[in-house]
Amino acid sequence: MNQQIVDLDIDSLQANPLQPRGIITPESLVDLVDSIREHGILEPLVVAKTPAGYQIIAGERRWRASKLAGLKTVPVLIKETTPQGMLEMAIVENVQRTDLNAIDRAKAFERLITEFGLTNSEICQRIGKSPAYISNSLRLLTLPDALKDGLLTGLITEGHARALAAIDEPRMIVEAYKIILKESGSVRRAEELARKMRVIAGQKPKTVGFRPAHEVSDEIEALRLQLEDSLGGKPGTIVRLSRSRAETRLTTIFKGNLEETDERLNKVIRSVTS
Repeated sequence: MNQQIVDLDIDSLQANPLQPRGIITPESLVDLVDSIREHGILEPLVVAKTPAGYQIIAGERRWRASKLAGLKTVPVLIKETTPQGMLEMAIVENVQRTDLNAIDRAKAFERLITEFGLTNSEICQRIGKSPAYISNSLRLLTLPDALKDGLLTGLITEGHARALAAIDEPRMIVEAYKIILKESGSVRRAEELARKMRVIAGQKPKTVGFRPAHEVSDEIEALRLQLEDSLGGKPGTIVRLSRSRAETRLTTIFKGNLEETDERLNKVIRSVTS
């Protein structure tokens, strides 16, 4: 028999040593404890029977919350699996529930690669995510510790972190991160800062997430940044860059009468022709 659902003594279960999730604090379980007290456990835990006892594959938060709620037994689904299978199932369950924070998820993917020899493609097949999702998650592990801490504590989102991860130079990553915190900047602002930092460092454009294959050239991107720096901050001036498979269109809009816009128009002309 490969699996069965039974009620087990709550103290007979053990946390999965391969659990990808980080520390679970009692404070983070308050709502779940209240729900279990009122409704019970609505979905069985998934466990594996090992020589050491029953180890939890999926549902460690429910198990810990059930203890706090005073339950003596919990419903479990018993599966036969391997250590690799335990880690894979724990990752799949947590990723599908979006329970894992970005850093824990990236570390779990890294373990599948380093400890079990899986490729990115194999991980994709197992968890139902794209290669870019795996690569972008792993890239977060290369970030300076300050950004990892900011991501874990909620100072920035995963979108911010992914955008800034496109910068090669750690010092510039931290510099951009500080600007985001100071300005309470959006993800779009983080992407904008990353582009600027890459141009300053002479770094070629990087793919972040599902960026289009028709990526703008370095020269056009540098020109847009120059225009943005010199004109974008002025009232009545809008700088836009639109991209398609057929063309890259740079649009600068000056609002005002002819006299008011002459100076800014001449700046654009000098920028293009110099």
